[in-house]
Amino acid sequence: MGNENNEKSKISIWGVIRIILIVILIGVICYEGVMVYFDQKEYSIAVNEYDNIRDKYVVSVKEDIKETDEVGNDSRDTGADDGLDEEYYPKLDIDFSALKEVNPDFIGWLYFPAISSINYPVVKEKTINQYLYKTFEGVPNKAGCIFMDVLSDPEFCGMSDMLFGHNMKNGSMFGALKVLYKNKDEDILGDEPYIYIYTEDKVLKYRIFSYYRTTDGSFSYTEVKTEDDYDKYLDYVKKCSMIDIPKDISFDDYPSLLTLSTCAGQHGSGVRFVVHSVKIAAYDK
Repeated sequence: MGNENNEKSKISIWGVIRIILIVILIGVICYEGVMVYFDQKEYSIAVNEYDNIRDKYVVSVKEDIKETDEVGNDSRDTGADDGLDEEYYPKLDIDFSALKEVNPDFIGWLYFPAISSINYPVVKEKTINQYLYKTFEGVPNKAGCIFMDVLSDPEFCGMSDMLFGHNMKNGSMFGALKVLYKNKDEDILGDEPYIYIYTEDKVLKYRIFSYYRTTDGSFSYTEVKTEDDYDKYLDYVKKCSMIDIPKDISFDDYPSLLTLSTCAGQHGSGVRFVVHSVKIAAYDK
């Protein structure tokens, strides 16, 4: 009789434990569901903010424009196939004064035609990670803002300037860069291997020459101040690159480099993805 009671007691205890485990599991699932909901809601807020900024302050202009490249040559933009010729650039009419009123840290506009979703205002951080979790309009948000490293040149004339952005799951911010390493056998860049930076006075055209995965704090993030630094940096980039460095690009005169950086692994993994580009032209507006 005693053994029978003990068996019933054990069954009862295990039954209670199973119920507790089920309740905990349901609680975890509910918590994760709620967190996903709030994350998606937060992402949507950021997406809507940047969509509104583009709609309000940026206009794509299709008509012919006259340009002057960095060596003083005039050219004519037909409004078609803008990126196919290095003498042309996509014409954007940007309200710089209004954007500076919204955020005084605004220094330029980033446009990456091959990945057209990368079309954002850029700010210059005054303190490290100032805009890591703050949008252009100053709203706390995990999407953050596209921001220039505190050590880089706000005029985009440094030997090696760097922009940071989050690798968002919904593909916003620098989340779209993942197509480069996830589709490495495809020619994603095609005839448009260019990044454009629009400042108040100029349009800067950069040509992408390298991209690869790296880690937080690697030599990819070193500060380049001298020609010797520049040469060592290029040697490192060439060794790491997932693609061949185009042979028609000359680095002899130490043209300005611009790097886009984002996360490329699980949160906290320290894995990063960088896209290196070199300035090939500066058009006066």
